[in-house]
Formats: sequence, structure tokens, C-alpha cells
Amino acid sequence: MTELRRVHLNNKSWRDQRGWGLTPLEAAGLPVGAAVGNLHAVSLKPAAIRGNHVHPDSTEWFLLCGGPAEIAWQEGDQSTRQETVQSDDIPALYQVPPGIAHAIRNLSDQEIILLAFSDALARQTVRCPTSLFEEE
Repeated sequence: MTELRRVHLNNKSWRDQRGWGLTPLEAAGLPVGAAVGNLHAVSLKPAAIRGNHVHPDSTEWFLLCGGPAEIAWQEGDQSTRQETVQSDDIPALYQVPPGIAHAIRNLSDQEIILLAFSDALARQTVRCPTSLFEEE
């Protein structure tokens, strides 16, 4: 089964007395000058869910800023749903391969931010026929 992968930020992130910073495109392994498709930022209010879709033709990365949050994913028509919880508020970058349905739910009592980008200038987004979260 193909996995959603947490990308380790290592030397691509830093923290000081003002807060944190990072270079997500470098952390994603995209070469300098690479075309990045559909860069967007969204917020998730407490208990809100984003996603419940799949990109059959492109890889997507999302940077979760805040937390905790639950991330669910599923490959193709497989019935095996997987999940992980990002339990702290440290920024986390995830790589979603083509064909992996994914969704993020805010478990925090505060609004959190999600920055997403892909490796395709024009990508297809297909809604999931059912939610990856049962309680939705």
C-alpha cells in the first residue's frame, strides 16, 4: 500500500525567540526554479475538515501549521483507511503521492493553517464518494 509520508524538515526549518521559519519547497525536494502548481493556503476552524479528495495525476505536499490535527488517507478503492495524529503545533510537511485520497481534521480549539502545493501546474482534483472521517 502506498503511504502518505511525513517529510522531515531537519535543516530546512528553524526556531528562535520570535517563532519558527522553514523552507517547504526545499524540504519537499523540489529543485530551485521548479514549477510549483496550485500553491494555496487555507485555514481550518476547530473541528473543520479539509480534503476528502484525491489528485490522480500529481503529488501534493501540505504544510500543517498548528495542531493537533488528524490526517486520514486511503489508496484508490481500497477499504483500508489509515490515519495519523499530528499531536503538537510544530509545523509538519506531508507528501501525498498521486492516487491517495486524503483529508485533514482540526482537533484543536483554535484555527490552524494549511499551506498546500503540487508538482503539476494543472492538476485534477476528484472528490471522494464518502468521507474519510466517519463522524463527519
